[in-house]
Amino acid sequence: MSNRQNVSMARGNKTSSIPRARGKKSSKRSRLSKAVADRTRPTPRAERLLPRLLGRTLMLIGAVVVVISFGNSFLVLPTTSWLGQREEVDARTTELETIKRATDELQTEVDRLNTPEGIEDAAREELGYVMAGEQRRQIVGDSRAPIELPTGWPYDLVTQIVSIRMNEAAAENPPPANPDPVTPVTALLP
Repeated sequence: MSNRQNVSMARGNKTSSIPRARGKKSSKRSRLSKAVADRTRPTPRAERLLPRLLGRTLMLIGAVVVVISFGNSFLVLPTTSWLGQREEVDARTTELETIKRATDELQTEVDRLNTPEGIEDAAREELGYVMAGEQRRQIVGDSRAPIELPTGWPYDLVTQIVSIRMNEAAAENPPPANPDPVTPVTALLP
């Protein structure tokens, strides 16, 4: 390299030692710069798709929609969810209180059944046991109880059949003149 080139490189004038042709720029570059220059200049009012006021209005509407959707997402939905959870907690609390009352009643019944009197009562009521020297009498329902059915077909026919059968049974077995008094189940003889 020549001394002259070294000095100019030291000054920062040249970035490369490759000689370039001086002269006119290529036509390809000039077409490209004109296209870019055309995109950067303001669009005339006659060529605009939307007037400036309409464009700003649409931008403002879009911004309002975005703000409302963010407000809905961060304020309204969590608040409604929180209120729904409070209602559910109240319902569960009421259910828990009901369960506690039922548990207390059952515990009272268990405590009563752990006593000798409770065992005796349960044996009499649920199993039908009687103590030594006692008699148990069972009351059966009255066969002469009225049978009431709705009116209309086919119930009228059934009512007629039942009344005929009851009359036949009454004719075959006349009722006793003086029936025995019936003792309730709970009355036990010593």
